[in-house]
Amino acid sequence: MLPSDYEPGDIEFWLEPPLLLSIQSDVKKIIDAGADSQVMSLISDLRRSLETSGLIKVIPSSSRPLNAYAIDSSYPTPPLELVGGVLSVLSYGYVGYLNGTYDRYMTGEVIFEDVSEFEKVITRRAQIRERELAIRLLRNKRRGRKNVDVIILDGEIPIHPLPYNLPVEGGTLSYATKLIGDLMSLANTTSTPIIGVVKRVRSRLLSIILGRCLPMNDKLIASLILNNGEYMILGKYSDILPQWVKINYSDCELRKRCKGNDCKDIKELMNNRLNEGLTNLERVFNGSAHPGLSMLKDIDVIFYKPRNGAPAVKLEIYNPSNTINIEQLVSYLESQTTDTGYPFLLDRVDEYVRLDSKILDYVRNLIIRGSKDLNSALLTMLQLTNPQKAYLVKRLEA
Repeated sequence: MLPSDYEPGDIEFWLEPPLLLSIQSDVKKIIDAGADSQVMSLISDLRRSLETSGLIKVIPSSSRPLNAYAIDSSYPTPPLELVGGVLSVLSYGYVGYLNGTYDRYMTGEVIFEDVSEFEKVITRRAQIRERELAIRLLRNKRRGRKNVDVIILDGEIPIHPLPYNLPVEGGTLSYATKLIGDLMSLANTTSTPIIGVVKRVRSRLLSIILGRCLPMNDKLIASLILNNGEYMILGKYSDILPQWVKINYSDCELRKRCKGNDCKDIKELMNNRLNEGLTNLERVFNGSAHPGLSMLKDIDVIFYKPRNGAPAVKLEIYNPSNTINIEQLVSYLESQTTDTGYPFLLDRVDEYVRLDSKILDYVRNLIIRGSKDLNSALLTMLQLTNPQKAYLVKRLEA
């Protein structure tokens, strides 16, 4: 019998009892895990260690105005699954806020690929296009055509994650590697800070504070450690990543794979990966593998918690000249942080480049209308793989 306060609109009213019971059971597990007293004890230990090291600082309440540009990209999800491949549209652009006025630019491209992991393809393409825009802005600054104090990226600065595998010369990632090298070099020659605002944080770099694998990601831990209006500089990649690699392979991976058992083979494998990771890092940082990437070692990892009560924000900052110091950069970003938890320029550029899923069927119909003499192969290629999902991309009305 249903409780008296149930309404037909309540989702529980429509769920099958076995599914409802399973959901309630798993929800309880999540609640119990989150209320673990050991977690809060860990947070206290981390806070003490950071305070002792003098790493936690108060964000200045006033900030200097900066001519900042934010860069972002967008693509509809899900993409359009066609018999001949996967179709999507990628938009990318920037929004600059210069002395009270906006400077905006957006462009894009149609992507049609017959691949099984389309998300990886379009994500990598988006990362490349964003950094190409950053390079374009910096070149215009060098020529005196743009007044740019700082460039803000949505996500990490590097495209290829360190330190695991270096791109093969001539491989698919070689262009991305060159692109990052060009971006860092231009930032250096134009004395322009590059800031990566990381939204999807799954890293556990804060593990280096206590020297052991932490059970939660950096964003969650920083949100619990920091008070509103505080920030901390964890350090530079050159210091952080070697420590993290050691903890990851000697602790995190062993806990996950061995689960308390004696696993000699796995330990040997992790030791090999540890040595490989440290070697790769050294090759990146000393420029022996890819000279343009050597400047990545000078990227600072920072966390700040806005005064407006939002969760902590993870930053990567490459600040080659220190003309605008890190405290000023953090102060500027915090002063611009909205209720989304991110600086307002990222909100503006996100809105500017955002695409509706309905554009996909519009593009599909453009292709059909533009092909006057459609043969059977092309017609078949453009058919929906799953017509049951056509409502997701219903054509835009005229």
